[in-house]
Amino acid sequence: MFNIKKIKTMQFLAKNSIIFILIFGLYACTKEPANTPESVYCGIINEKLYSFSRLSDFEKKKFDELKKSRFLKYKNDFLEAAQTFDIEWELLAAVAFQESQWNPKARSATQVKGMMMLTLPTAASVGVTNRLDPIQSIYGGAQYISDLKSTIDYGTSSGDKIAFLLASYNLGTTNIRNAINAIDKKPIEVTWLDLERYLLNLKTSMDSENYSRGQQTVDFVERVRDYYYLLLAQNCSDS
Repeated sequence: MFNIKKIKTMQFLAKNSIIFILIFGLYACTKEPANTPESVYCGIINEKLYSFSRLSDFEKKKFDELKKSRFLKYKNDFLEAAQTFDIEWELLAAVAFQESQWNPKARSATQVKGMMMLTLPTAASVGVTNRLDPIQSIYGGAQYISDLKSTIDYGTSSGDKIAFLLASYNLGTTNIRNAINAIDKKPIEVTWLDLERYLLNLKTSMDSENYSRGQQTVDFVERVRDYYYLLLAQNCSDS
């Protein structure tokens, strides 16, 4: 099993060992009064994770506004669905934001729709009968992410594995596995950087003149990570 929280721990540790100590404050402070040492740790971690996201200030502000106006209505559903399928609710919610900005009635020209923007085949595979039902969509998305997680048997780090999962969510398991197999390495040795380079050079019949399908998948992975960082950063203040 892999856990996306390990991504931040490893990346922060690589930059500054002090951050490794601060990470523990995130888990210790969730129910403490505002002026305790633990809450100070939370404030520092909040600031670090917020800065770690590469989103613009405008994008962060929009995210915060939609979190208050849309997400809170469904937060318990995200938590319960994530717990049911043994995934992180922050990851589930980050995917949902990237897909629909937490709009349960979202639709696209490619016929995906709903909170998690599920395709018809994916919806059918996880028992979703109404993609515009936000609860069905959230639970269906959680099950699909859990199913994808169980298929990731390549890559060496937790960070790489979660990136492969997100890429599979966006481009499809078969396409990502084919890409992994096309890289001149043993599957277990392939990193996200390897796959990213491959996808950026991938040409398909679905590509537009200025935006390839591979680029779209890379962008999806990076954006979901950014939103995840924001959700993780807000854990202390929301608890």
